[in-house]
Amino acid sequence: MEKVVVADTVATEELPEYKADTLSKISTPFLLNKLLCYWEHFFVIYHYGGLEITMKLYDYKTKKLLLEYEYQPKYEENYDYKSETYFDSINKRHFDDFNFDGYKDFTLYEYGSMPMTSATIIMLFNDETKTFEHSELSAPVIDEIDSINKILTTHEWDMENVYYKKHHFDKNGKIKFREEITERDYYPNDTTGMRIIYYQKIINEKIVEQRTDTLKE
Repeated sequence: MEKVVVADTVATEELPEYKADTLSKISTPFLLNKLLCYWEHFFVIYHYGGLEITMKLYDYKTKKLLLEYEYQPKYEENYDYKSETYFDSINKRHFDDFNFDGYKDFTLYEYGSMPMTSATIIMLFNDETKTFEHSELSAPVIDEIDSINKILTTHEWDMENVYYKKHHFDKNGKIKFREEITERDYYPNDTTGMRIIYYQKIINEKIVEQRTDTLKE
């Protein structure tokens, strides 16, 4: 055994080198929520494919940071940083009034591993602090923004149920009450289908009304 020569069979390979370029863009001043603002976006662009964006929104006069969000877009073509109209498309895509207080809020769709783990992020504009803040309104799907009745409808789901939320707002953008509706399809046999609907009305996080309805399909 002392004369046996054992060859080294360990394969040595060079580790891949992941290179990235960096780029920053600053927008011209624009008016948002009665403030003169400007964007500063910082990009990390990977050679093998992939993009990271750090979005920062500033007050043009005071240089105060109003919003910061780090994001890895699934579809890079939606963020053509080389375009001369890049910031115009950002403002059009990411601002809307979700709580009907007259101020535009920030929104962004974050892709998860599947649709049910994705989310439409909503950051509400706080007129007192002049900043954008994360809110409980975020959900996978925004169904309807009813500006006439001041109702925001969202939904999410799992393998068994669909969960709807209807947020009712007052004229100041505060939630008056919330309706939560859970729907489940039930099949007692091969020929009969039923839908069970569980309803709750919630004021100040207290259930003030609830009922269960069963509908035949």
